[in-house]
Amino acid sequence: AEKIVSDLSARSFGHLLKLDPAFFDRHNSHEMAARISADAALIQGVVATSMPLVLRNILMLIGGIAMLATTSPRLTLLVLIVLPLVAVPVIVLGRMVRRNARHVQDETGNLGGLLGESLSGIQTVQSFTYENALKSRYNEATRNVSRAALRQTLSRSGMVSSVILILFSSICVVLWYGAHDVLDGNLSAGNLVSFVFYAGMVASAFGVLGDMGSALIRAAAAFERMTAILNVQPNLADSNFTPDLKGDIAFNAASFAYQEQNILNGLTLSIPAGTTAALVGASGEGKTTVFKLLMRLYDVQSGAVTVDGHDVRAINLNTLRQAISYVPQDAILFSGSVRENILVGNPDASDAEMFAAAKASLSHDFIQSLPDGYNTLVGERGMKLSGGQRQRIALARALLKNAPVLLLDEATASLDTENEQAIQQALKGQHGKRTMLIIAHRLSTVMEADMIFVMSGGQIVEQGTHADLVAKRGLYSRMVEAQFLTDESRARRLHPDIPAGIVH
Repeated sequence: AEKIVSDLSARSFGHLLKLDPAFFDRHNSHEMAARISADAALIQGVVATSMPLVLRNILMLIGGIAMLATTSPRLTLLVLIVLPLVAVPVIVLGRMVRRNARHVQDETGNLGGLLGESLSGIQTVQSFTYENALKSRYNEATRNVSRAALRQTLSRSGMVSSVILILFSSICVVLWYGAHDVLDGNLSAGNLVSFVFYAGMVASAFGVLGDMGSALIRAAAAFERMTAILNVQPNLADSNFTPDLKGDIAFNAASFAYQEQNILNGLTLSIPAGTTAALVGASGEGKTTVFKLLMRLYDVQSGAVTVDGHDVRAINLNTLRQAISYVPQDAILFSGSVRENILVGNPDASDAEMFAAAKASLSHDFIQSLPDGYNTLVGERGMKLSGGQRQRIALARALLKNAPVLLLDEATASLDTENEQAIQQALKGQHGKRTMLIIAHRLSTVMEADMIFVMSGGQIVEQGTHADLVAKRGLYSRMVEAQFLTDESRARRLHPDIPAGIVH
């Protein structure tokens, strides 16, 4: 019984990990976690506790009916005529029990989702003094669970009570007929007492089976919810094609819309292998979407995304993603040690390789200063570390993976200017060794890129080197002026004697 529940939980979790991000865009991840844990616990309780009771009482029922038939075949026939009536409340009320049980599990999942979401964002909750509002929402959610559980209990009690009422009413009928048989001399008083005893055994077994039946119905509702997860199929079809990818990237008239909102509109760009390229533009122009389409977390609605000339939809997902290292703007670390988080990039890497990646990301020195060095626990989502430290560990993880494509989404946004410049120098050592695609709002981080793509309206509106784009006096040039001249004006107010243009 324990193995069944363990396997079911493992299968559900493994299946969730295979589902594409579009599924989690529609469903609360905390609610999904609560669903697996709560449903598995219910199934476990029923399978491990109720099933032995069911088997035992089935044996008692069979044995009791056999003894009834031995004692008085005539009265046994009467009992067997009445017993099918027990199925009526089980069938009629059983559906209600199942529906209410499913509702209880849904409300329990919502409660667990709210709890997980609140605790994972506890710093935001406290900084906005949102505790009272969340407490009200949580109280309302617990009341919803309580109301659903009460409805479930009433329907379950109604079913069990109906079964018991029918059973003991039938025993009264049997006693009435049995008493007449004793008076008529067709049955001895001792046999009637024995018959009543066996009838009580049968009635008791039926009563327990009725109660266990309601428990099994609740478990069936939980099982339905878990199998509903297993029945969800990923939107992204996989392939068996496993080419050796070098990192030649192209978007060919790629269009993508999210929830009917157009993000990319015929995007076309080409990045040869070994090139360092940058995507710049205002927020919401689809720069991060380019990364997600390249990693095939989503599929384009029209056009194509290719790596080494192969449409990413034709490449095996594991092969494609193993060829890409990704550093997100919001670096996510897992609960565990620093070592474990860096080795996510390459679990089989040696200590020497791990140290080299940490040094390249300027992580090694601060990691060694931690209480337990590389074995220091980082806490949930890495909250024991600063934002800059998390970002550098995420960069070390990506460098350790040593993939032919490196995607950097504002990877130095949480670093101070000195560390940012140092990491830029470290990344220069990767130039030509792999394809690097960088998203940055601070243009100082992309000035030396081989190619800069300026995005607007979901398209590439300008492309070229920093010098070429500044000379064009277009959108990129205006972005440079807005960013750098503001810095110069600020510097000039502090130091009026600074030579003209020196900051720029």
